[in-house]
Amino acid sequence: ETAFRDGLREYLETYSFGNATWLDLVRILDARTTDDLAAWSRAWVEERGRPEVTTVLRVENGRISSLTLNAADPFERGLIWPQRLRVVLGYTDGVREVGVSVNGATTAVRDAEGMPSPLFVLPNGAGLGYGLFLLDAGSRDYLLANLPTLVDPLTRGSAWVTLWDNLLESRVDAGAFIDLAARALPVEADEQNVQRVLGYMARAFWRHLSGEERVRRAPVLERMLRAGIARAATSSAKSAWFSAFRDVALSPDGLAWLEAVWRRNEKIEGLTFAETDEIALALELAVREVPAWPEILQTQLDRTQNPDRKARFAFVMPTLSADPSVREQAFARLRLTENRRREPWVVESLAYLNHPLREAQARRFIGPSLDLLQEIQRTGDIFFPTRWIEAVLSGHQSSEAAATVRNFLGRELQYPQRLRWTILSAADELFRVAP
Repeated sequence: ETAFRDGLREYLETYSFGNATWLDLVRILDARTTDDLAAWSRAWVEERGRPEVTTVLRVENGRISSLTLNAADPFERGLIWPQRLRVVLGYTDGVREVGVSVNGATTAVRDAEGMPSPLFVLPNGAGLGYGLFLLDAGSRDYLLANLPTLVDPLTRGSAWVTLWDNLLESRVDAGAFIDLAARALPVEADEQNVQRVLGYMARAFWRHLSGEERVRRAPVLERMLRAGIARAATSSAKSAWFSAFRDVALSPDGLAWLEAVWRRNEKIEGLTFAETDEIALALELAVREVPAWPEILQTQLDRTQNPDRKARFAFVMPTLSADPSVREQAFARLRLTENRRREPWVVESLAYLNHPLREAQARRFIGPSLDLLQEIQRTGDIFFPTRWIEAVLSGHQSSEAAATVRNFLGRELQYPQRLRWTILSAADELFRVAP
């Protein structure tokens, strides 16, 4: 603490009334510690990427003979990300935490040696670490079968984060993950965990399942979520459960209930709907093309009192049309700078134009959207290019969509590096799920 404070004083005195960089601060602090802060800064701040951490467990006579954490640099630069972790070992009577400092490519968890053989190993058990923590097959299978039985809510939360990252790496099947969520949510008592798992479930549902699989699973998920709405004890919890139901509903019965709620014929005890909630519900019903979708949109437009929300709804409405030609006209207007002035309206329009239920027809929007990205950067807010391309790619999972992005990047060899990274970041999940 003293060395850190003295280093900051030296930094402020040396560069007072002048300019300094992050590396100037690191150089001054590095001289006051035995730790290699220059190497720490290079890995954590200056370079891209994250460590990929795997566990190697060896057991002899029912006891741990060795437990090691292997940290690899996915870009093969030899970088090490020093960090402190709390490794969780699972047993029938609870979990045990073991602290360890990762300072090399291989780190032995000495304090775990001699402990009984665990049911699972969670390398980032307390959620303190940063990286891709890849589960061994035994731990993965145990958590997929038994995660709801873990007593500690923090351990459950960390396990969910780890399983989600493993899903993104194709080490956990999306269907198995959603099945686990459907079993876990009815018994999850921690509201933060509930909201996280609801979000994961909806994202896995739309981005990692095929259209046929969504239709098959929707009724089961709807029943589970409807029960969650009724069971939730607070208005915030009810809202989270209802939002998840609204996001994944596909069955005729589920959509009929949502429409009854929107028409104010159905009440949910303990949950009050604001104007924004009814707008969101109308949009979701329309994109699913319920029989009365044109009337729902027009009624919602007439019903909306706030002038800004009314104007935004009118702007987005054409993107909800069941007529592909109307949706194409809605996209074409976004080529004009004056139609992109209200960027949140544009982002919402793009998200509905590229909704997963419209994916096949929406593929034609990807190429023109990429072509516009440099103009979007020149004429919009600093964050608009990211939001633009994320909205465009958010509903896609086809090999054709992925090929369109790859072909664009392969063709535009002089493309600005920052925008290239923006596209690659937005396309990351598409590249992962595309067959």
